[in-house]
Amino acid sequence: MSINSVLVNPNMSLLSTMRQQLEDMQRQLSTGQKAATYGTLGTGRTQSITFRSKISEITGYLQNTDVLNMRISLLDKSMGRLEDIPSEAAAAIDPNTYNIDSTGTTTGQKGAKIALNEVIGLLNSEADGRYLMSGKTTDTKPVVSMNDMLYGTGNKYGLQKVVQERYTADLGTGKLGRLDLGTADGAVTGDTVTITRQGATTTPPSVSAEFGYKLSGASTSTLDATHIQLTPTTGTDSAGNSVTTSYGVQFGANLQAGDSVSFELENPDGTKSTVKLTATLTSPPGDGEFTIAQDTSTTPPTVDIAATAANFQNRLEDSLKTETKTTFQAASMMRASDTFFDTAGGGKPQRVDVADPTDDSLLATATGLRDGTDTDTVEWYVGYNAAIDASDSATSPRNDVTARVDSNITVGYGVRANESAYAQMVRSLAVMTIAEFDPKAGTTGDTNATTDAERQKNLQVEKARYSALASRVDGVLAFADGSQKPTDIHTEIAVSGNVAKSAADRQTNSKTTLQVMLDGVEGINKEELTAQILTLQTRMEASYTTSMILNNLSLLNYMK
Repeated sequence: MSINSVLVNPNMSLLSTMRQQLEDMQRQLSTGQKAATYGTLGTGRTQSITFRSKISEITGYLQNTDVLNMRISLLDKSMGRLEDIPSEAAAAIDPNTYNIDSTGTTTGQKGAKIALNEVIGLLNSEADGRYLMSGKTTDTKPVVSMNDMLYGTGNKYGLQKVVQERYTADLGTGKLGRLDLGTADGAVTGDTVTITRQGATTTPPSVSAEFGYKLSGASTSTLDATHIQLTPTTGTDSAGNSVTTSYGVQFGANLQAGDSVSFELENPDGTKSTVKLTATLTSPPGDGEFTIAQDTSTTPPTVDIAATAANFQNRLEDSLKTETKTTFQAASMMRASDTFFDTAGGGKPQRVDVADPTDDSLLATATGLRDGTDTDTVEWYVGYNAAIDASDSATSPRNDVTARVDSNITVGYGVRANESAYAQMVRSLAVMTIAEFDPKAGTTGDTNATTDAERQKNLQVEKARYSALASRVDGVLAFADGSQKPTDIHTEIAVSGNVAKSAADRQTNSKTTLQVMLDGVEGINKEELTAQILTLQTRMEASYTTSMILNNLSLLNYMK
């Protein structure tokens, strides 16, 4: 064996090892990582895998939060506007201001229509192709168009027709709010006027629990039965409730001017109206009065009881006719709109339960409501609408859409456009929009009047109905009855956003800490590594020089 073989081969092996070490150090310097694989990381491999897994998990949570924050930000803008609209619309719908144009549209209705259109647009808000207020069905636009909602489409009834059929049902056969007036004999022939709920005298009785007036109470200004005496009759309505079905008003010989009778009537929407008539000797009587008829054949004149009862009945009928065209009609419209829009939790729009809704005679004697079907009634909300159980938070609309923002925290931010606060807003604006008023009332073009007095009365009826409806709409928009408000939903969504933000702040801090720890396991100290590289390069240069000398060494040179 040659000398150089004995000396050079081990040195070359050492050089090869150092070259590999230098290459690995240079890789570390360029990548900032100690090892290229977990296998070469040594004892730190377990910590590296653990830290990386946790960082990856946190990154996923932060990505969820970013998407959630974007959607909540858009919801926040829409909900903020939905909070402002009710007060703005209420200001435009002034019950005391009746301004109507030639088309029969009032200023308040114009404002309501503009507001309704904006509300529908906001309830249909979307982000990245997802509808934000459609519950779980994020691919479905939750609210139908305003035109379909109000006026229907094809064979489907919209709000306008539902309101019309409801009013016909509420009026009843005599168009007095399902009340019948008549006379009966007491001590004197024809001395008693009866006010009776329709259906009370049929066999079997069929007093509707849903339609028309309810007789809430009655009173007289005197307890002397020789002046006026009230006699109530009770029965059962279609819902099985014990109710007052009629009152008998009996007039006596001592009736005098100033004596009065008051009826408290419950309107279809649950509000109360009072019809009061006061006796007077004046003929013709003024508003809210009836004339005491006198028998002048006696000295002094005495009360003609039967004629007085007839006067009372005529004036009561006039008062009820006026009420049914004003307050009662407004109440009927509000009740119809309530049953049309109250669909939260899987409900259907309600219709008068008759075989043929175009037959007024059937509507006038109907006793209850039915669910509208997919083929005959427009459903204004078509998003996710599963049942809601107040005792089970899992059924809350907030949990329709959720996002995991931490290992133990899931945030719900689902919204349904038919939640009570939004449904009431849409309902009130919609019913105001579809109301109809006569622009010719009070003018010479009024075809329902022949005298100035009649024209003025018709105008007052229109104004009174507008005022009654506008007052009710304003009441709904004020959300003063303790019902859910738009701010309630907004607050819940804002809380979800704050929970997600707090979780993201914690996750970001945790990620920073874990990254530092991971860098400590996988990372390098550049200054230290650079010094090691320089040292290794120096050693390699010395080894290369030695190897070169040994490679040129021979026995002859060695002996020299």
